[in-house]
Amino acid sequence: MTKNAGIIFSLLLFCSVGALAEQVVAKGEPIALSRAGEYYLSPKWSPSGDQVAAGGPSYTGLYLLDFPTGNVQQLSSDYSAGWGFAWSHDGSRIASKISHFEKMRRKVTLVTFDVAEGTMESLTAPRSTWSGTPLWTENDAHLYLTHADKFESFSTTNEESTLRASHLNYVRDGKFHNRVTTNSSTNEIVQFQDQDRIYSYAISPDGEHVAYSTAGQNLWVAKVNGEDRISLGRGSVPAWSPDGEWITFMLSFDDGHSITGSDIHVIKRDGTYRNNLTKTPDIHEMNPQWSPEGIWIVFDTDAHGQLFVQQVEWR
Repeated sequence: MTKNAGIIFSLLLFCSVGALAEQVVAKGEPIALSRAGEYYLSPKWSPSGDQVAAGGPSYTGLYLLDFPTGNVQQLSSDYSAGWGFAWSHDGSRIASKISHFEKMRRKVTLVTFDVAEGTMESLTAPRSTWSGTPLWTENDAHLYLTHADKFESFSTTNEESTLRASHLNYVRDGKFHNRVTTNSSTNEIVQFQDQDRIYSYAISPDGEHVAYSTAGQNLWVAKVNGEDRISLGRGSVPAWSPDGEWITFMLSFDDGHSITGSDIHVIKRDGTYRNNLTKTPDIHEMNPQWSPEGIWIVFDTDAHGQLFVQQVEWR
């Protein structure tokens, strides 16, 4: 069986089993993806599932780790390159913002990294202040920013082109926005205005739902149009399973200065089932991401900085 055929078979099996499952549980113990003593943050799977990208200490640098071998390639050594980066849908590029300092003043540049070549391309001139993290449009022809002060889009091709995506979702000023474009106009619709500031969110694979966390680690799920909102209890940094039926997230505790505990949980999107996958009081697991075929969850560990993958199964 070829690698691609194996991935397709696994995904079909996941979808058929996952749709009937009432529980998602840990299968075996977590497996180290990176070596002890190496520090990584906010891991994200490649669309093919054969690599994990992650930031370095304090989000300095951007690294690729092969799965399952853990072999490491450094894409960047720049400041902030590992913060809020985003894979293109075809897996060929990673978008990020890098920082450098001129006479003690910080400058920020929007860039893309070619994964195969290991090269970097700047999409903007350096700016003195710039908020937001990049997201790709479905055709990978443009980037736009989430959590930014204002909406901006940037062409990722060598040709100048106009952003024509009809419906984009993003967070601005702590609120969830729908940006709807027609032939004649663009409308901004703000959802969940009665709630606290949104700190993290994830759009479901079919684009129809959003999971998000607000102040106090309150976790919610709703349709992107604002309908059918339900509370899922405490949690933050949500990530969807490939079939859109499950959400993984972290549940952490702190003393006002540092993390005192954190575990990786899963919950059914309707809130009917919830399970702690890690249950390790001495290790603080954070920032989970579900693999594209739905079999693994990758996460980092506060203080240790080591990356682990946890296999899951359905019952």
